Amino acid sequence: MYISFTGGKVSKESEDEVEKFLSEFLPRMRKLPGVVAIYHYYRPEFGDNSTVVVWKDRESLLAYRNGELIKEVAAFEKKHNQQITREAYPLTIVL
Repeated sequence: MYISFTGGKVSKESEDEVEKFLSEFLPRMRKLPGVVAIYHYYRPEFGDNSTVVVWKDRESLLAYRNGELIKEVAAFEKKHNQQITREAYPLTIVL
């Protein structure tokens, strides 16, 4: 399994639009082959959000990152001038 973390700052002006986009996007992402689980949270007091995705394997993660859905995310991030951090690691312990 693999786990990916995506996070970034959310301005007060765009917080509603970001959450609306993710509420529509994440259910579609959840249907991708190899997605085991998705967890998302927004911390308004800190002005940031994070999405954690558990993937079946590295190939599933790479298929997403090289696929069409990620292009929607990139366009949204560019439109809203968001600086996003993406990390992914092998998941070695599952309880």
